Amino acid sequence: MRGFYEDVAFRTNVVAKKTSLHLQHGLERFDVTPEQWSVLNVVDQKAPISQRHIAAFTEKDAPTVNRIIDVLIRKNLMTKAIDAQDRRITSLALSTEGKQKVQLIRNVVEETCTHFYRGIADTELAVYLDILARIENNLE
Repeated sequence: MRGFYEDVAFRTNVVAKKTSLHLQHGLERFDVTPEQWSVLNVVDQKAPISQRHIAAFTEKDAPTVNRIIDVLIRKNLMTKAIDAQDRRITSLALSTEGKQKVQLIRNVVEETCTHFYRGIADTELAVYLDILARIENNLE
């Protein structure tokens, strides 16, 4: 059985790497990495949002999220505003350019995912998601 579990872990790792690489190639024309996309996507859905909440939603540590946010602000894709009542709180949102770029990227991501899951029924993907969630729970 040991070899079987090792095969499952190996295939999972290979597919994750290939998925990430394929997505990275699709995002290159937008000058955005998959890590930056994960932050842009969360901000698009939840803005205004704090850096701490972005870290929680993307499951990234605070220093990593801070670096990504700094890059996205320099690229004029995000804006940062200090809360008027509590200067310790910073709210993040997409800039106008960021909103436009996110829509273009979302189209590419959806096309990419359609390609990834071609020939796989939604019910099969639901089972796959359930299995991944159980594995993740076992890891915690």
